[in-house]
Amino acid sequence: MHLIIEGYGGDINKIRDTELIYNFLDNCPDQINMTKVSTPQVSAYEGDTSDETGVSGFVLLAESHISIHILPGQSSLNIDLFSCKEFKPEDAIKVLKERFGLSDIRSYLLNRPESGIEV
Repeated sequence: MHLIIEGYGGDINKIRDTELIYNFLDNCPDQINMTKVSTPQVSAYEGDTSDETGVSGFVLLAESHISIHILPGQSSLNIDLFSCKEFKPEDAIKVLKERFGLSDIRSYLLNRPESGIEV
């Protein structure tokens, strides 16, 4: 399963907080029944404009990964949750909405086939 989330209207103080983002990546795997195999990595970066300045992070899971990219100047975030184990997308969406105070979420769920496609 591959869940892609676009979140908007987040609490500006929360989506700028690198410690909160680290804690989200550190705790989210347990909340959605996944297995964390690395410590989260979170990096803030300065863009040419405030709209391009942001924070990105990821955590590796036994099942795959969670990555997050946040642009506080645009009050938006993008989350990529990829797993070879089934999970409940609604649980992940609920955690995100609450954690970052998001007012609007668009989500896309891709179900990956168990075997690859031969080319």
